[in-house]
Amino acid sequence: MKFIIYSSLPDNTTYIMKSLIRLSILSSLLFIGLITNAQSATKTAPAAAVQGPHMTFTKELIDIGKVKRGEKKTFKFEFVNTGTEPLDFEIVSGCDCTTLDWPRKKVKVGEKAYLDVIFDSTEKEESETVDVDIYLRNINPKTKKPFFKIVKYKFELIEK
Repeated sequence: MKFIIYSSLPDNTTYIMKSLIRLSILSSLLFIGLITNAQSATKTAPAAAVQGPHMTFTKELIDIGKVKRGEKKTFKFEFVNTGTEPLDFEIVSGCDCTTLDWPRKKVKVGEKAYLDVIFDSTEKEESETVDVDIYLRNINPKTKKPFFKIVKYKFELIEK
């Protein structure tokens, strides 16, 4: 083990240099720690609200599985208003095989809501993916047109 007596160093130059090196290493480690902490905080922080109307769905494609011809299936699309304004539904539509119900009152920012779906396979000939079109009265700030969104469900048609 080496001991340095700092008073014997010429002009304390070595002591100052070693102190500066230690300080710069400590500063670098502290800086790296702060950056790493900031990055991990960014990853875990909830997403900021999107300007204007925005809906975040739990699932944008729902697989309702095997369906016998003539069978009816009921399910829901769950979503949260992640925009900056209440959502005002104009209409939600699908094909003739789909009966839909949607919120009639405005969905507040941060509120969870549902699109209720009843699928009737009576007229279906084959498996398919069905579009559900969502039209809002809200204006999309990017397009300057009414907000429009498509979610889907799919099924596998089987023989009785």
